[in-house]
Order: sequence, then structure tokens, then C-alpha cells
Amino acid sequence: MTTKPKTLVRRVNVALNLPSKVTEFIPYAKAVSKAMQGNDYFPGSAAKVAVLNVDITALDAAQTGCTTTPPSVSVDARNVALEVVKNDLRTLRNDVQTIADANPTKAEAIITSASMATKKTSFHNKQQNTAKDSVEEGCVDLTAEGRGAHEWRMSVDNSTWTHLPASMTSKTKVSNLTPGSVYYFQNRQMLRNDVKTEWSQSVMIRLK
Repeated sequence: MTTKPKTLVRRVNVALNLPSKVTEFIPYAKAVSKAMQGNDYFPGSAAKVAVLNVDITALDAAQTGCTTTPPSVSVDARNVALEVVKNDLRTLRNDVQTIADANPTKAEAIITSASMATKKTSFHNKQQNTAKDSVEEGCVDLTAEGRGAHEWRMSVDNSTWTHLPASMTSKTKVSNLTPGSVYYFQNRQMLRNDVKTEWSQSVMIRLK
């Protein structure tokens, strides 16, 4: 009897690969903005791209003010503007992932058209980010990739986020939710020395 090899189910994930240097990050953000502006794959992201453009302009000005002599903008203020643009890009990454997941045969083309990178991962024998209805009404059980402590956040529109209590493991439960409503969840791993990973891609669930 011949045993057929197991077929791995693969998903093409979106990777931002954000540059660590601000001088390289700004051109990167501008490239994503230019690529997504008017892109036929992402008509629903137009408003978010417009916000990104405004925030990039603010970051560009803050970076210029931070490097003048004497500086007219503090490093802390520049870093706040930097985090705003990073969050804009993460929100757009989620939009790109949603469209790519809906069109698996064109996933890579969709992702690269947004000037973002691709990353293939296997779902076989690997713990994934999940959101499932709990046995208790109005509750959701969440599981995150990676072991150890995690931070969690929730949204009803995949844009504005509410932070949830952190957990010491990769699992948590969210209560007091409204049955029939749609929720999005993200997590990030809390590593040593106060280092944290980027927020994960969103997991959506319509509560039963």
C-alpha cells in the first residue's frame, strides 16, 4: 500500500520589512504610498492611503526639524510621528493580506504591487494566530504564534484598536462581546529586555 505524501497548505503572507533607519524608512513609506495610490487591487484602501500621505509629510518635516542646527523638533516628537506612519503601514498591510488571501493565485502579484514583500509559510504542524468562539456566550478564545507572554488588542473596524490585558502565555480569553458582531484581533510577543515583536496580522471572527 502506497501512502500519499501530505500536502502542505501554504499561504503567501505580507511582510513589511520596515527599515530601521529613519532616512531609509521615509522613502520606503513613500514607495508603499505611491504603489497603493490608485491601485485597482485596493479601492477600499484609498482613504487609508490618503492618511498615510499626510502622516508621511508630518514625519518628513519632523525629521528635517530634528536634524537642523539647532534642532526645531525633538527626537521624541520625531519618534511619535514615526510610530504613526508605522501603524498606518501595518493597517495597510492587513488590507493587502485580506485581498491576497481572497485571490490566492494572484497573491504574490497583489502583494508586490503594493511595494510590500512576500513570505510563504506552512500551516502544517505550526501554531497559528486564531480566534474561536468560546463555550461561553459572548467570549472568544485567542491563540497566538510563539510561546510565552503576549500583548493583545481588539478592533471592530480593523483600524481603531482597543488594548486588552496581556497574558503570560500564547492564549487568552476575551469576554463581554456582542453575539453576531465582527471583531478583529492582533497580538505581539513580549520578549526579553522589554523587546516586543510587531503586531501580528489581524484575525477576524463573527461571534456566534
